[in-house]
Amino acid sequence: MKHAFALTLILGFATSAQAQNTLSERVTLAHGSYSSGGGITIAAELRPKDGRTALCGTWAQSTSQSSYTSGTAHNIVKLASVYVEGQRIYQDLGFMPQTAPRLDYAGAPARCVLTDLPWRAGHIPEVFLPRQQISHSAGGGSSPKISFRQTGTGAVGHGLEVVPFLTRNSRLVRLAPGPNIAEGRYSTGGGVRVAAELVAVNGSAHICGAWSDLAGQGERTKDLGREILRRTTARQAGKTVLSDLSGLRRVRARSDYTGVDATCLDTGLPWAAQEAGKAVTLHLPDQVVYRSTTPAGQQVIRFQPSPLQ
Repeated sequence: MKHAFALTLILGFATSAQAQNTLSERVTLAHGSYSSGGGITIAAELRPKDGRTALCGTWAQSTSQSSYTSGTAHNIVKLASVYVEGQRIYQDLGFMPQTAPRLDYAGAPARCVLTDLPWRAGHIPEVFLPRQQISHSAGGGSSPKISFRQTGTGAVGHGLEVVPFLTRNSRLVRLAPGPNIAEGRYSTGGGVRVAAELVAVNGSAHICGAWSDLAGQGERTKDLGREILRRTTARQAGKTVLSDLSGLRRVRARSDYTGVDATCLDTGLPWAAQEAGKAVTLHLPDQVVYRSTTPAGQQVIRFQPSPLQ
């Protein structure tokens, strides 16, 4: 009856709610990771509806993962269950829409179903993801043993190398003395430092650089560096020349990046001689990078640009 009733609810009011429902700042996150890299994040929230408890949520998976795990995420989501104070209130989260991975799920589009649990303010959902062994047999050959379990940073965790193939295999450029350096810090410790400069490559203007994680990372921030770079911009004379630096090479943290082997990203702009005299400034994001409510309270982690240390 629970699933039949939920289906009626989805068809009755959640079809329009799919575009209108968004998660609040009280969202609760659950993460799962594949042993081969990448993972899944489920964002859930409880809301009152006609004296009962509605379960709302969405889910995301890593954009870069092994071909062996491709297509398995939705099945794992369907096997997930939600508990409140030790009582299972719902199983099969396949009703939740998939969304793109994000750092903060407050405001993410969601879909809701009604559960049998009477509404009580203060209830917190606990999402449990099933442990799985992933195996794909092809042509009689052996396939790698890949496991999935509830751990890590989920959809934004380390997956396959996300640097584009041609960038990874292109000639590295050594940074000249005095590249522009910028850094930011997480509110829980640690941070990200990036160094870059504007270089002429085959007649086009390229941003060449490298980035580093800074000591002090916590469990929730250790895998977020490239996501921070994805939201970092390079500007010249007040104009944005590149709005995603996630393709830059990751290196060990240092104070001087002179001579470091760097990858180069094409800005799509033609190189002009006068470009050599114009400085490039790097702008890191200022935003919440993790937000989750648990029975122990709410954890909010913010990333902010900071002076060089």
